Amino acid sequence: MNASQLLNVFCSEEICLEGEIGKITTFVEPLSPEVSLMEIFYYFMKKEDVRSLPIVDEYFRPIGLIPRQEFFEKIVLGRFGYGISLNYRKKAKDLMNRDILVLESSLSLEEAGKRLSLRDDKYIEQEIVVVEKEEYKGLVSVKNLLYFLSQKTLYLAQNSNPLTGLPGNWALRREIERRLNNRETFDVIYIDLNDFKPYNDTYGFAMGDLVITTLGELLKEVSKNFSKVFIGHIGGDDFVVVIEHRQAEGFCEFLIEKFKEKLPLFYHSEDLKRGYYESLDRRGIKKQIPLLSISCAILSSCNFSSFGELSSKASEVKAYTKKVSKESGQSFYFRDRRRA
Repeated sequence: MNASQLLNVFCSEEICLEGEIGKITTFVEPLSPEVSLMEIFYYFMKKEDVRSLPIVDEYFRPIGLIPRQEFFEKIVLGRFGYGISLNYRKKAKDLMNRDILVLESSLSLEEAGKRLSLRDDKYIEQEIVVVEKEEYKGLVSVKNLLYFLSQKTLYLAQNSNPLTGLPGNWALRREIERRLNNRETFDVIYIDLNDFKPYNDTYGFAMGDLVITTLGELLKEVSKNFSKVFIGHIGGDDFVVVIEHRQAEGFCEFLIEKFKEKLPLFYHSEDLKRGYYESLDRRGIKKQIPLLSISCAILSSCNFSSFGELSSKASEVKAYTKKVSKESGQSFYFRDRRRA
């Protein structure tokens, strides 16, 4: 499979979001370490598109690679053209490169790129060996890995919120559906700001954008203290966090505390001191508007089986959470404990 064919497969919605190195692996038939030089020679001659020949042990675990170019230049031809005569008794185990980069198929493209960057430059010319529980699965060229990394970055950028850079609706849906398909138990937190519209009208769009970007950064900061967190920005002041089950309440408490610390950035000192500011409503009547607060509606994956069902249930829970939060004038989180 060439790069363009791989790209068509890779950029299906599921694969592009998951971005595992196993998804871009090409299977190249491996050989035993006992095969002769001539067998390797005929193998390469029959399979002109194979750049490297993987060598595996009796348990199908990769133990080395024989790169095509190196094989012909150094082994077959040799310095004075007598390579095949001098090396004809040798076997694959004598000719292979044992210093190879082996990665698990479930590794993300980003993590694979990091592992590659930690190795010597010589690995740039080698193919990466991909395994699944130590068993050989295929090869990935470094060129393809870097190519797909750039394609994934561009692909996801098209579906990211331009203000915060966080993934948008499409990526959020795919993440939730992926976890449901994997039968994971997780929570979804819908987060938005109370009284954001009057704040935006009073303090202006630039300050409104500052609030949104600050909340986005806080979500990233808080997520570092939890595992398997996905943050989505679905527009305006609406954010969604997907997190492991039983971690949602702790996440909300941490976020609310951090957001409260940022309030001095958003207000004039006199408004901050009073705990409210004055603004005109739609009828032109002056009203006292409380300082910004956050409402967090938590739903468990136990209570829905699809993204559509989640969206339907979320609207009701979000409305209740926001109502309580606005009435109290304080940030508030609420978990829906109803069973499906």
